Amino acid sequence: MRSDDLSFMTIDELQAAYRRHSLSPVEVMRAFLDRVDALNPTLNAYIEVFHDSAMACARASEARYMSGLPVGLLEGIPVAIKDLLDIAGRTTTAGSTIHRGRTPASGTSTVVSRLLAAGALPIGKAQLVEFAYGGWGTNAGMGTPRNPWDMNRHRIPGGSSSGTGVAVAAGLATVGIGTDTGGSVRIPSSYCGLTGLKTTQGRISNHSVEMVSHTLDTIGPMTWCAKDAALVLQAVHGPDPHDAATMRVGPENFLALDDRDFSGVRFCVDDPARWGSVSAEVAAAVMQAAGELVGLGGMRCDEAWHGLDFLADQQETGIIISSEAYLHRKAVLTKDAVPGDDASRARIMRGRSLTAEDYARAMLRRRQGMADVAELFRHIDILVLPTTPDPAPPLDRIDEADLSPSRLTRFVGYYGLCAVSVPAGLSSEGMPIGVQFVAGPYQEALLLRVAGAFQRATGHHRRRPAVQSI
Repeated sequence: MRSDDLSFMTIDELQAAYRRHSLSPVEVMRAFLDRVDALNPTLNAYIEVFHDSAMACARASEARYMSGLPVGLLEGIPVAIKDLLDIAGRTTTAGSTIHRGRTPASGTSTVVSRLLAAGALPIGKAQLVEFAYGGWGTNAGMGTPRNPWDMNRHRIPGGSSSGTGVAVAAGLATVGIGTDTGGSVRIPSSYCGLTGLKTTQGRISNHSVEMVSHTLDTIGPMTWCAKDAALVLQAVHGPDPHDAATMRVGPENFLALDDRDFSGVRFCVDDPARWGSVSAEVAAAVMQAAGELVGLGGMRCDEAWHGLDFLADQQETGIIISSEAYLHRKAVLTKDAVPGDDASRARIMRGRSLTAEDYARAMLRRRQGMADVAELFRHIDILVLPTTPDPAPPLDRIDEADLSPSRLTRFVGYYGLCAVSVPAGLSSEGMPIGVQFVAGPYQEALLLRVAGAFQRATGHHRRRPAVQSI
């Protein structure tokens, strides 16, 4: 089988081949590592590649398949890990030049431990925006990953989980693990043509993960399809005594979702006048997605959404993130003169000038807003809107001071919601367009059901970029 074929397979497809013994985890891992070695110098998806340990994990996985005994939920699946998650013996750089020589982590994050227990095969640590604070996906210090949907011009991948999105989209991993504070899973998923799930905080443990905002940070999967996202979520979610936020709700079964029964799901498309500037192609994709949901049996009830100006939360969200990011990073940013990404550092250093009153007011408004949004979600199940206002632009055209990439995603974390970005077509330039489904807290099962139904009806998620080395 050609490298391109197996590198773009879904979890189900790979595992079916393993069970038939038409592919083996060792064969697949060799192909992935060869592909990473060939393409990563151009794409810059990985900071570190685990050649030896990845092959060791693959050999162990192959032995489990050959034994005939039960295998793990993600057995033999190559995974890219955003370099915010600790892995014992590996350096966690958080995408920063400051941490290149950092002492390796002494422990492993809960998410990575659960991935390993499920039989997943970590390939390496994925690139990101420095300290995970930025929506374009740029990193002046360690290099900006290249969006694989355009190999002729360097387009941005979206951030902050930039390398994770590029790794999956370019066929350098089957699954990616990202983090999302204000859109950092959904933005690169939109720009790179992936399915990206922003979970409710507390659904997945943040133990042994580098924090940007301890109030808003979440971990989520980046995959080709909703079913793969459900498999990953099933493997990594659930209570963890190391993270008190995960003790609020018990585990669920995300594998029993029936995306064929869509009747009765209430959804609305928010007033486009509140989206701000959005390209005509993106707006058309949202309306087409809404039509597909109606065709599947969904109930469109725009009038039930009384109107939430989610753009009004931008200032408060920025106050919370900058204040907490500064708390976590001030020790290195105020002492270390190592050059890096000035744009990301400036966003963090803004927290130094914020007052306790600023922070307390933002948190109070958040609590009030969460109550208002909870009331709105009594009348609908899903809110439909764009993920990003435009497809991925060229790197040389962006303005780091422009917060456009996160304009339509930040409100989800701010109000304690969950969301999924799904591929919804390609632009006239051949770049992916993402549509976002948003639901109330801990409604990931509903989101995955909606995303699965939409993907079964449309097939946008089956498109793959034509990737070649340059």
